[in-house]
Amino acid sequence: MIQSLIGLRTTPHGGRSLFAIQPIAEGTSIFTCEAPFAHVIYKDYRREVCAQCFAYAASTFRSIGDPRTWSIKSCRVTAETVWFCTDECKVTWESGVIGPLIADINALLGKAKIATRRNSARDGYDSILPNGPPAQITQDYIDKAWADVEELVSSRARLSSYCSMMNLEDMELEISRSVASAIVQRYVFDHRLASLATSSIIPTSDPWTEVLDLQSSELSNVSLRPYILAAHLRVYAFLCHSLPKHLRLYVPTARHILARDTGNAFGIWDGDHRDEMLGWGIWVSASYFNHSCCPNVKKTRVGRTMHFTTSRSVEIGEELCISYIDTSQAIAQRRQDLENSWFFKCGCQRCQSEEPNGASPH
Repeated sequence: MIQSLIGLRTTPHGGRSLFAIQPIAEGTSIFTCEAPFAHVIYKDYRREVCAQCFAYAASTFRSIGDPRTWSIKSCRVTAETVWFCTDECKVTWESGVIGPLIADINALLGKAKIATRRNSARDGYDSILPNGPPAQITQDYIDKAWADVEELVSSRARLSSYCSMMNLEDMELEISRSVASAIVQRYVFDHRLASLATSSIIPTSDPWTEVLDLQSSELSNVSLRPYILAAHLRVYAFLCHSLPKHLRLYVPTARHILARDTGNAFGIWDGDHRDEMLGWGIWVSASYFNHSCCPNVKKTRVGRTMHFTTSRSVEIGEELCISYIDTSQAIAQRRQDLENSWFFKCGCQRCQSEEPNGASPH
């Protein structure tokens, strides 16, 4: 953050947000966020996406004759195979701590997922919620569901029996991998391994307190998508069962990450035009930027780093906003997209000017 240009404030409508503390010219770089605290690349893209810089081999920006997968790889016995766009990226990744540890854990999770289908007599989906969600979702209901799964995981025998027949779904494994990457981050920081990694991979200050400061959307998310609670509980049980003993202390991280993932995560896209979503990640401090349908800041990912640059001149005191969605859409579609994924109805200046019949967005 460029302290002389921008400042963090609490707003009545959007939690914490960044504001200009002096006039800023168009094209000014005002903020960078170096690496995601949690992330996952979808299984179908892992050979096509560089594990270090997220470069996409099949990108439309590459020449027609270029290979559509990367050929440089890291193949350790205990780890998942990962791929790189260059030898430089491979060296950077292998010289760090977090990347190799995540690859080790992902290998364990992949094997553990196979084991969840061990009992062939159970081919269906076990939602872990015996009675299903009520008509009205409340925080008490969600808390009770989490308390019940905590009771389940307190018994290794019961947990092992449950996980042997839970039939973990592919997307639940992706979610598990994302949460596990956050658990590795916490473990590494707490064990003072930061000195062994490059500064671009491991932060110099504990980011976990910043994660907890992010707005939780647990109730809003479960209310809109009741099925997601069962998926999150199953992910939690799976991680409690599958992670090695030295990481189990951090498994309560799961609920905090899952409660903040929707509404704070960024898609990992091929290029700025969102041609292909390759996965997702939580760049914690990048979540300080609120949304506007007429943004004054442009977000660009270069490697693992998010860069934020003013897209027009900004006056002193003006809130700095990015767009979360495709702003070329009509107001109704924009608002629907924002309500479905970020749980708010946009009342930015543009939406107010386009509001039919002068109706209030609130």
